[in-house]
Formats: sequence, structure tokens, C-alpha cells
Amino acid sequence: MPYRQPPWKERQSPSKPELGQQPRRRREDTRQEPRPVAEREPLQHERPDRRHRAPRGINYSQDTTTPPAGDKPAWRRKSDRRQLPIGSESRYDKAPRPARTQRIEAAYRVADAKAAVRHAHDAPKERGERGRTTHWGEVAEWYDRLVGDEGSDFQREVIMPGVLRMLEHRKAHASEYLVLDLACGQGVLGRFLAREGCRVVAIDAAEPLVARARQRNKTDKLPINYVVADVTKLLDETGRPRLSLLPESFDAVTVVLAIQNITPLSAVWQACHRLLKPNGRLVVVMMHPCFRVPQHADWHYDYDAKVQSRIVRKYMSSLDVQIKMHPSHTAHGKKPPVTTHFHRPLQAYINTLGNAGLYIDHMEEWTSPKTDEPGPHKAAKDAARKEIPMFMAIRARKG
Repeated sequence: MPYRQPPWKERQSPSKPELGQQPRRRREDTRQEPRPVAEREPLQHERPDRRHRAPRGINYSQDTTTPPAGDKPAWRRKSDRRQLPIGSESRYDKAPRPARTQRIEAAYRVADAKAAVRHAHDAPKERGERGRTTHWGEVAEWYDRLVGDEGSDFQREVIMPGVLRMLEHRKAHASEYLVLDLACGQGVLGRFLAREGCRVVAIDAAEPLVARARQRNKTDKLPINYVVADVTKLLDETGRPRLSLLPESFDAVTVVLAIQNITPLSAVWQACHRLLKPNGRLVVVMMHPCFRVPQHADWHYDYDAKVQSRIVRKYMSSLDVQIKMHPSHTAHGKKPPVTTHFHRPLQAYINTLGNAGLYIDHMEEWTSPKTDEPGPHKAAKDAARKEIPMFMAIRARKG
């Protein structure tokens, strides 16, 4: 093929030919028609009798020969390219490498396995989850100081009187009334019911909280039996009660301000159904799931309308919200203890209770008794507290 000047040189103005040199021909005269495919010589990698040599930088094959013409080689895959020096024979001695997608999947499996091991040893323990112990023991001292002997203001003024009202037991016959208090904490509700004449069996998985409850009961000497156990594992694989609990022996079961820290729900409801007497009552008190969604619901004040309202960004989605109990620890370089709030929509509680044979016959919504400090927004904020409930209480009966 005759020598051809580069395009940028061809565009230059032609110079006079030297003595004895032929004048330069025009550009269109140098063009040649492409030869038909049948007439051209086969390329080097298309010759079956020659060793395969791919273009520089691309290795299409793990083999040493090229398959017959017309067959599409299975080894010509983009996911298996390797940039090795041309002429290196060592690449043909190695075993074929798996496809890129398979290598990535294998790497992800290894990473997931390592993460699972780290999570099993280092992750915060979630209350009531199968195979784990409660993490509330890490905040037992702080929570005990917060609640105290008689409970917080909300417990004394709203929750405990409401639970007693929903139980509908008569104090004259209360000595025969046996109550199972699940996730009892440091025993505030159990002591309240015992002073009302009930006999109480209180269970919690946080051993430090139960130890504080037992210490207080040494002085009070109330009819309370404290047990350290996971409330999601009160029944064995055959459905029989553990911890020497007798089936159909309790008049009532209470779960107060704890069900949103427990998972799964079905294990708790099945145990309640097994341990309750016929027509026995289950009372569950929780933060209102419609209006109190941690990190996804806030108060909002409208300066134009001068009203206080509640904004809820998420409700239908089930959420596992991590709550730092001591945010100030982060500023001091410490790792704050973390608790988990399991948000569920209202239908999750109703449906799981019904599936366990517990049917809701009464529900109450309780507002906050607190009032705002004097100021320009006091009236609007107090009105919002009276209209938007803080707690929800459900009573279900054994069918």
C-alpha cells in the first residue's frame, strides 16, 4: 500500500516539487476501493492453525488455540477479560478464573459473614429478640433514677390509675387476683398492684432492673415474685409454659410501656393466651403509635393560625428506631447506650392479638397532664396536649 500523508499535512498548501521529484497527486486519486471480505487474508486470530493472540490489552481466551471459524467461542466474555502482557505464556497455565459476577457475589458473601460475626459480638442487644438478651440493663441505673420508687409523673397520674381501672378487679377479692406483669422493669407497676391487694408475678430480662426491684421489696415485703427471663420465650417448642408457670393460672396480664421495645409480638401474645384464665384480661399500654413515632413525628406551631399541631412523617411503615439514652456521652468521647424502639401501625397489634385468640373489647387514649410554661404560645400548646393523645391502652380478653 503506498505511503499516505497524515490528514493534517495534506491540508497544507502544496509546495513546489524539487528537482527530479514527481508532483503530488490529488487526495481523491489516492483512495482505493476496499477489497471484498472473501479476497482479504484472514487475520492472525482467525487462523485455526495458529496460536491465539488477542490484541494488546485484551485477553479473550484462556485457551491456546482458536476454535473453528463460524463457532462463537464461549470464552469470549467481557466479564473475563484480563490485561496481561502479550506473549506471556503463564496465563495459559493457570486455571480458568470464575466470571466477574460470581467473584463479586462470593466477595459479598464473605463480607456478609464477617459483618454477621461483628454484629453478634458488638451490636447492641435488643429487648426480647430471639437469641438475644435485653439491652436495658445498660441503662438500669439511669432509668431507676428517672422513675424512682413510685414512678414518674405520667405513671402516677395517668398510667397506673388507668391500668387499675381497665383491670376491673374488686379490691375486696383482690387477694385471689393473680397478675402477671411482663417487662416489669424495676417493679413500679407491680408494687402499685400489690398495694391494691393483688398477687403479682413480675418478669423482665434486664437483671440489673430486677435486682433493684428485689432490693426495694425487701423493705416493702409485698406479695411479688420477681423472675429474670425473656418474655418472648415463656413457652417451649411444644407450647408449654416455662419457669414453672402453670397454664390458665393468671387473672390478668399487663405489659406497660414495654411492648414497643419487644419483638416479635406473636410470641408474647401466645404466651399471654396460654397463661390467662378463660375470660382473663390483657392490658397493654404504649406510646400512641399514631402520633408518637420517634424521629418521625414532631410538634409544629403555626404562627399565622396561632395553633399547635403534630406532624407525623411516617406511620404505616414498621420501623426500628435507635435511641441514644445519653447523647451527652458522645461529646465526652464515650459511646452512649442505645435502645431500640419498634414502631408498628395499629393494625399490627390488632391483627396479631386476634391471631393469638385475644380479642380487644376496650381501648383508651390518654393525654399528657402537663401544662406549658407561661408565654405567648401557652394556650395553643396546652390545647394541643389535650387533643392529641400521648398514650394508648388496649384491653383484650381471652376468647
